[in-house]
Amino acid sequence: MRWLGVDGGGTKTAFTLYSEHLRPLDRFELPTCHYAQAGYEGMRRVLEEGVHRAENLGLLGDSWGIGFGICGYGEGAESSAAIEDAVRAAAGTHPFSLVNDVESAWAAGLGMQDGIVIIAGTGSIAYGVNGDRSMRCGGWDYELGDEGSGGWLGKELLRAFTRQSDGREPAGAILELVRRELDLANDFEIIGFAQEAMGDRSRISALAPFVGEAARLGDQSAQRILARAAQEEAEMVAAIMRGIFEPAEQREQRESAASSPEPARTAPRVPVTYVGGTFKMGAAILEPLAAALPERCELVSPLHEPDLGACLLLQRELGLK
Repeated sequence: MRWLGVDGGGTKTAFTLYSEHLRPLDRFELPTCHYAQAGYEGMRRVLEEGVHRAENLGLLGDSWGIGFGICGYGEGAESSAAIEDAVRAAAGTHPFSLVNDVESAWAAGLGMQDGIVIIAGTGSIAYGVNGDRSMRCGGWDYELGDEGSGGWLGKELLRAFTRQSDGREPAGAILELVRRELDLANDFEIIGFAQEAMGDRSRISALAPFVGEAARLGDQSAQRILARAAQEEAEMVAAIMRGIFEPAEQREQRESAASSPEPARTAPRVPVTYVGGTFKMGAAILEPLAAALPERCELVSPLHEPDLGACLLLQRELGLK
């Protein structure tokens, strides 16, 4: 049986075809299927077009399943029902699994083992699994939260530009990068840009890489923004640790102390992995993130691309893994 993995994020929708042994055969991308950006009909069109295109490549054979990891799924009755309808229409007669993209990212990034994943792309969210317990944190969307995401970084970049322009912060690389990118003849033109574009998360997220570029050029404002992003991401991890990892540790220590004179064993370390475009900044964001994580946590590289995650979950549902 072959597999089609669908990773529907806020920036793009990725489709990856896998062999029976989960070896990537082909991959392509379409625009985001996020209903808040594409609308319900746009979401349906993207998913149906992607599945149809994958089938027409002729690599999947007669028997194949589809794993859908879709951002926004499970976050509201109306939107979840619409996503389910779109997925069923796109999947047709093929077996499929449907989960939020953060659950798919966990399955792929950690090989379905206990631990925590952080997604920081257009939006941000974290998800952890410890045995039969799971917990998500963040994911409150562009207007209310998504701290550490591309949208958040883009907004912080624009705010830092205003502070550098009027002297509240030392002038740095952010000034020239933003002036060039937005083609500003006068710094105050950024007000008009913000009034027009601030509600467009994709447009603002596209500015996020300039934070990393400015940080590499020594801009102190950009370096502080990335340190704050790392701290925000680490706080999501800390909340999940308190929610599903630390209570079990505390019970184990109490039981061990009550039944044995020997000191309680040190609790195992918890792997934390990461997915999303903001982590393409590399050490500029990963180093402060690793330093900000709770003591028991260990930052690890993802094992697989997130496209594979929902396929792994489908394999388990079908009793094949």
